[in-house]
Amino acid sequence: MYNQTYSDWEIIFIDNCSTDSSSEIAKGYDSRLKYFKTSKTIPLGEARQFGLQYCNGEYLAFLDTDDIWLPQKLEKQLEAMEKFPDVQMSYTGVIFIDKFGKKIREYRVTAKSGYIFPHLLKRYEINMQSVVIRNNIDIQFDTTKEYAPDFDLFMKIASKYPVAVIPEPLVKYRKLANSLTNRKMDRWWIETKETLDDIFSSNPELAEKYPQEKKVAYSSVANFKARYLISQNRWREAREELRKAQSGHWKYKILFLLSYVKPLWHLAYYIKDRGVK
Repeated sequence: MYNQTYSDWEIIFIDNCSTDSSSEIAKGYDSRLKYFKTSKTIPLGEARQFGLQYCNGEYLAFLDTDDIWLPQKLEKQLEAMEKFPDVQMSYTGVIFIDKFGKKIREYRVTAKSGYIFPHLLKRYEINMQSVVIRNNIDIQFDTTKEYAPDFDLFMKIASKYPVAVIPEPLVKYRKLANSLTNRKMDRWWIETKETLDDIFSSNPELAEKYPQEKKVAYSSVANFKARYLISQNRWREAREELRKAQSGHWKYKILFLLSYVKPLWHLAYYIKDRGVK
């Protein structure tokens, strides 16, 4: 943050009852960093919402302690958003790094700025750390969400407003083996489905307008469920989920076939997760 070329910012540091020395670290910075601690450990969505009450700026952005913003991140995103006043959110490409800071791969986003909701149904590509949102819209994290409060919020914003997309990677996102994403695998499909159900039940016209994109999105839900089932060694049930997913995208047909050769299944996801080309 302190290396940003855009300098008019403040940090709202939320300590969700961590066991490290966060409070002492926070004291080492100037008054632009404001430190708040929750009274107890709370779900991720609730912690995000807790922090919003202290945010009074025109824009909101997010940064977890393991991750890094490149120096021009805020400058480039705010420039794009100020050029197009109807845009309510922006995001960028990402560089994935390991626990030592070594580059794993570069992830360039593919949506074009504008109304990108149908694109995100087919290919969700928003990294939380890359997002900037105008603070004049209703921003509500679902406080029940343990895994994907960000997916829930960003998909709901994208279903209503234009979004600016900056393909350039302006964030370094650290992939860790014990990350929340991996620890909460059982919540992947549940929370993703809850968000999609909520959007389409509240906006039935979107389901009518984007039926194929909707099918792809729910195929992803089935795939997430299959990944969880396989993590529990429940291969037969996982294949049933992959069977459902096949109608949404050809790649799930391949994964369904690979599920009969377990080493190939695991290799496929190792390649996907590591970005091996």
